[in-house]
Formats: sequence, C-alpha cells, structure tokens
Amino acid sequence: MPKFFVYWLKNTAMTKKSSYSFALAVLLSSFVGCTPKEEKNDATTTTEVETFTYDFATPTQRYDLPKVLREISGLSFYKDNQLLCVQDEKGEVFVYDLEKQDIVEKHLFDKPGDYEGVEVAEGEIYVLRSDGKLLNFTMGSKETRDIETNLPKKLDVEGLTYDPVTKRLWLAVKENLKKDKKGEGKVIYSFDLKRRAVYQQQEITEKNLEGFGLKGKEVRDFKPSGIAFHPKTGEVYLLSSAGHRLIVMTREGGLLQNIPLDPALYRQPEGICFSPDGTLYISSEGDGKDGYLLKFEPKKS
Repeated sequence: MPKFFVYWLKNTAMTKKSSYSFALAVLLSSFVGCTPKEEKNDATTTTEVETFTYDFATPTQRYDLPKVLREISGLSFYKDNQLLCVQDEKGEVFVYDLEKQDIVEKHLFDKPGDYEGVEVAEGEIYVLRSDGKLLNFTMGSKETRDIETNLPKKLDVEGLTYDPVTKRLWLAVKENLKKDKKGEGKVIYSFDLKRRAVYQQQEITEKNLEGFGLKGKEVRDFKPSGIAFHPKTGEVYLLSSAGHRLIVMTREGGLLQNIPLDPALYRQPEGICFSPDGTLYISSEGDGKDGYLLKFEPKKS
C-alpha cells in the first residue's frame, strides 16, 4: 500500500460513506497501476533467423596450396586468417595462413597413416583416422593421445566436426565396408569428449536421399567426405567428393539444400570448414596436381 495512503488513513476521520468510497477507489487504483501489462502476441515482433547463402559457382578466392598438401583431406578453422590442414598420408598437421598464402607452422603428431579429418575443439586438436580412431594433442606438445571411439568395425570414416551445443565430435561415415551392408544409408556418429562414449546421431537412408532429389547413381555416389556446422545457423553441411555434391541439413536431419558441385571447379573436395563470421572454405585434393582451397563469403538475407 502506498505510503501517502497509509498516512491519509491515520490522519483523516472517515465518518461519511463517501469518504470510504473515495479511500477504496484510491486503493484499487494504486494496485491497478502496479499490475504488469499483458504482453501482446504480435507475430510482427518476432525476430527472424538470419540466413546465409553462397554462390557455389563463383568462389571469392582460390588458394593454391604447397605440394605437401597435394593430398589435403581435412580442414578446420584455427585462428584469424589461419586454417588447420591434414593430409591423408602424413601424421602431421599444417597451419595455413590465408594472408601469407603459405604454411607457417607444422606439428608432427603420429606416424604416417590414413588421416581424413581435423578439428579444433575446446582448445585442443583432434585428427580422425579412416578407421574411426582419434588422435588428440595441442600444438607444440610432445604428447599425442590415442582415443578409441568404439565405432562399429569395418567403417570408412572421413568427416569430422565439432558440435559446440552438445560438446560432441560428429563423425561422418563415407561407407560401410561390410559386403552385406551395401544397401544401408550413411550414418553420422557423435562422440562425447567427456564421457568417451559414441552415439548414432543420424542415419541418412537411401529413401532420404531420394527425397532430397537424388536418383539412381547419384544416391550410390553420395559418400560423405567432409562435415561442418555453420557457426551462425547451426546447419549441417555434408560434403561428398564422390558424386560432387553438398547437402545442407538441420541437425535433426531435415533437408534444406541439395547442391550439385561442378567437377571442373571442385576436383576432389574433401575438406570443409567455416570461420566464425560464416565464411566458408572447401579444400580439394590435387588428383595428380597441387591441392587448393576455395573461399566463399556469405550473402546474408
């Protein structure tokens, strides 16, 4: 009850009926004034989600890579104007500087092997081997930790990215190598870094792919080689070198875009990553020539 009203009650003899009525009116008006206003459900006030589009036929820039990255197979954002690269023969990561257009740092983490992906997560580096094993280290450290993901046997795993929402690495399977499983769809697994546990995150079936607009050989040729989360929208970009295709999905697996890639521009695309502002990078193996990077700046709408 407002102080001015308490004071008035103590110092006023309300002997008339009208006095009581006036007092009641003042009291009610004070409470009505303190009641929060009902919020209007006005659709026009809803904030729209920002979308990003890319002209996949016209890169903003092309970077021809040093010969040691001819077989570049994995890509990750590292620092401002710097990307981490791995190639599928050497147990070594390379820091490629976009301004200097050269390798500015290297780190030997293991013996030669079939390395297919690299990702920076929570300040540490993870490299994916094609059998699903992860190698974990920090730049400059002499220690490399082997992490067994316990994925199903006989998988060819090529895509690696980090989901900051669930704090899990996502691993995209290129194909199931068991002969009796050729008809199965493509599976994306996630690996919880704290629990050291693996989960089946998504399965993209042949029916899904047909629903995405792929037909016949296009379905058979869709073999994920790279995966990345868009830093602004959370959308999943799934790259397939075989068949030259990029599929954009929601994290639940809903189709957003089905993008055929020109083989003349994307010779053998295997690595994909984003910088924090949404700039997209796709790396391609040389296929007998030098490897290269394609840069795509986003168009916001």
